[in-house]
Amino acid sequence: MEDSNINKIKELESKINELEVALGRKKIMVAYLETMITVAKEELNIDIEKNYVTHQSRHLKSKK
Repeated sequence: MEDSNINKIKELESKINELEVALGRKKIMVAYLETMITVAKEELNIDIEKNYVTHQSRHLKSKK
């Protein structure tokens, strides 16, 4: 039974390490995308953060 617990702990530690690596990659991706948004804002004068919402078409608005 003790070997089973030791194996389970090792599996969980391995999973934690995998998740920490995945989280690190996601943090890097978020930082990259935030930088791209900033560059687009400065270089293209487009505020991407405000323009991400899709507006309803006139057809949908008139049915309300």
